[in-house]
Amino acid sequence: MSTFTDLRDGNVYRTVRIGNQCWLAENLRYLPAVCPATSTPDGSAMYYVYDYQGDSVHEAKATANYRNYGVLYNWPAALTACPAGWHLPSDAEWSELTGFVISSDERITAANVGYALKSCRQVDSPLGDDCNTTEHPRWESDHTDLGADASVISAIRRMVRNFVSRAPARCGADLVDFSALPGGRSTYGGFYRLGDLGYWWSATEASPLRAWCRQMTTGGTVNRWDMNKPYGYSVRCVRDQALSGTASF
Repeated sequence: MSTFTDLRDGNVYRTVRIGNQCWLAENLRYLPAVCPATSTPDGSAMYYVYDYQGDSVHEAKATANYRNYGVLYNWPAALTACPAGWHLPSDAEWSELTGFVISSDERITAANVGYALKSCRQVDSPLGDDCNTTEHPRWESDHTDLGADASVISAIRRMVRNFVSRAPARCGADLVDFSALPGGRSTYGGFYRLGDLGYWWSATEASPLRAWCRQMTTGGTVNRWDMNKPYGYSVRCVRDQALSGTASF
């Protein structure tokens, strides 16, 4: 896996090629300013760090939530947050990502593609080892019936890079190294659902007041919603130039 250094602030990100796209494999941490969740939306760019209610960028960057989950951006901020050479993915680019992963293996479907994209770090993960953790960053436990017997779970542990063996488990498997983590959201003057829900903006407007995003929960789906532009969600950036040649996954 390669890395990219954001020259604006020195943050270093893992990157991953998925199909003909190159994505940041971490939530964006660019933070030129920070607002309390109680700030009144006025249509301008606003930046939040989960549970931080001050206005000091230095203090916000010192928090564990900033390090673990990155920054929450309202839609105007998200549109310009990505560094030069990268951009906020469009709704179509998000669909290209999930479509490619689904097409990569017959066991991956719209019902479980989220497991392929999510970090394996999860409370009570059946994958064990470093994946089974209560320490942040991580996902909450998925209480869905595993739908796999002990022998399948054992195979999943042994064959951690094998699509077919890992797909049945109801847990993040990080099959394509996208490593989605649930940064929660900033809405209605507060912060909600850290470790339980992840939202990521797209650059595509749904209406004058709303824009398209993607949502992942402790389950396996990747949901497409149009949400209010003032909400604070995570950002993943995609490289401007499409890649050619043999895909990594």
